[in-house]
Amino acid sequence: MNTEVLSPAILLALSRKLGYGYGLFGELKALGVEVPGCHPSVLYRMLRMLEMEGLLASFWDTEGSGPARRVYVLTEQGRSFLREWSRKAREKVAVIEKLIEEIEKGGV
Repeated sequence: MNTEVLSPAILLALSRKLGYGYGLFGELKALGVEVPGCHPSVLYRMLRMLEMEGLLASFWDTEGSGPARRVYVLTEQGRSFLREWSRKAREKVAVIEKLIEEIEKGGV
């Protein structure tokens, strides 16, 4: 899975509810997105990158009996990114569908 799909999937999952790194694996799987190599470090790097870009914000959750966890929340900039990504993706899908149609007509 490349970042072209993984980044918006992470943002979409966090648009639905606050999340922490490891907990996002289940949310992404429910969206049909697998983290490359299924290694948590890939997801944590993506979360840090998205936060540096201003698409996410984070805070430490120190409540509960376990260790503190970094919790991520979608920013307004992240919401704007998702809307724009969706628009561009829809355009790409239209082109891909047209190509598939033409290929199938040609009997390739």
